[in-house]
Amino acid sequence: MAQPWMMQLWHGGAHAERRQVALATAVDQMTREREAATATLQADGARWKGASLREIDGWVRARQNKAIQLRRQIDAAPPRWRLALEGSEAVLRVEQLRLQLAVAEQELVGLRAARKLVVSNGAALTAAADKDRQARDLKRAKAQCSAATKKRQDYENRWRWKWRSWWENAEHRRIVANQRAQCDTARSAEQTLKRLADAHKAADLTRYRMDEAYSRSITDAASAVRHADAGLRQDAQRATTEWKGSWRAKLRIWSAQVGLRALLWKAGVALLIITISPFLIRLFCYYGVAPIAMRRPAIRLNIPGGAGRAIPLTARSATSVGIRLEDDEELLVRQDYLQTSSHEGAKGTQWFLDWRHPITSIATGLSFLTRIRGVGQLTTVSAVRDPFAEVSVLTLPAGASCVLRPRALAAVAQPRGRPLRIVTHWRIASLSAWLTLQLRYVVFHGPARLVIKGGRGVRVELAEQGRIFEQDQLIGFSADLAYSVTRAETFWPYFLGRTSLFKDHIRAGEGVLVIEEAPLSAERGGHARRGMEGLMDAVMKLFGM
Repeated sequence: MAQPWMMQLWHGGAHAERRQVALATAVDQMTREREAATATLQADGARWKGASLREIDGWVRARQNKAIQLRRQIDAAPPRWRLALEGSEAVLRVEQLRLQLAVAEQELVGLRAARKLVVSNGAALTAAADKDRQARDLKRAKAQCSAATKKRQDYENRWRWKWRSWWENAEHRRIVANQRAQCDTARSAEQTLKRLADAHKAADLTRYRMDEAYSRSITDAASAVRHADAGLRQDAQRATTEWKGSWRAKLRIWSAQVGLRALLWKAGVALLIITISPFLIRLFCYYGVAPIAMRRPAIRLNIPGGAGRAIPLTARSATSVGIRLEDDEELLVRQDYLQTSSHEGAKGTQWFLDWRHPITSIATGLSFLTRIRGVGQLTTVSAVRDPFAEVSVLTLPAGASCVLRPRALAAVAQPRGRPLRIVTHWRIASLSAWLTLQLRYVVFHGPARLVIKGGRGVRVELAEQGRIFEQDQLIGFSADLAYSVTRAETFWPYFLGRTSLFKDHIRAGEGVLVIEEAPLSAERGGHARRGMEGLMDAVMKLFGM
């Protein structure tokens, strides 16, 4: 029941995000176009001041027709929230129409103000021209009045006029009448000039006011264009608020607050480093470390060519072997490898294989051994509890010695009164010993017959020209052989983790080596043990057990 509700919330957040992205993108684009339209409007405003009335009237008609067409297109467009679901391009198409309509309407306002300014400019120019013409007429009239007055004065200053000034004549009357006419004309022209000056002053004031009104109209028009997308910005703000309340936005905000992108980037880099570092280390170890280790001296417990006798090869291992005791011989066998024994014969318990090495005996299970004595007594040695183990008999003649891991020992047939001599050798200062993870070597000296056990069998073979094998496969080798490590034969199996870097290497010699066929066959389906068990196995190998 909760799944449809969760899906509805998630898809609702997707729709809200789509609207928010579309509207935000449209706001960004319209901001740039709005600023460009404002700059164009201001530039046109400076040009309209110098245009003629005919040009302005033509521009007004063009803007009116354009505004009518834009209103029709806008009225036919879907609502903004519906366009936002279609994407930012659909929103932009309608918003550009709205911006063009706002520009056209504000241009009409500016053009009408420009027309009034042009008319006031014409009126002011006409008033100035009339004033200048009347000033010229007044100057001419004053000059004519001054000339008529002077002429009268000159006439009246003559001596003949002074003697008979009491008697008016026609010539004097004509001069006086001319003076009065000329001076009346000058006074009338002066009054007309004052009237025209007042008209010019009024026209200039009107022109100044129209210029201010025009400047305000252009400024207001530019401001109106700047706020033409106010509805779009409000819708974008509402869409942002709605989107921030969705689960998607909350998840994205949370990821931004915790720096999820940076964390994922760092995690990816760390994962890449973790992924490729083993391969880089393997590459360095194969071509850098391994050649240096191979050139280090091998481990030699005895000098080759010494007095030690050769160890004969053994028969093929089997699930069980029979040990028949000879004269003055006794058999020490593990409890879990004692399958059958003769009814007769002396039997007892041997607490340790070697009293000089009690810890080794206990750690490797060579304690509480069954001791069997009696000439001709036949004892069958077999892995009673391990279905994968096989055993083989390795004969150590007198004077022969063999390095052997005590854990691989199932039984020992030794002369009575002459216990098997066991000697340990340490090679702490040897790099090869550290690379093989074996610092201590246990050497068994003959005469004795050793019953050796191993997973799926034990094989004894000659060293000849040298042998290479996995480290866990080697159980033992003749003490006079040189033991070291070598690099894996091929690179790619090691690089891909299919094999280890180092393998054990028995160099050319006359001795033998004892190989376990499948060391891991009895360990949980063929896999090496881990945890404490794996740690104990490593410690056992370190001490040569």
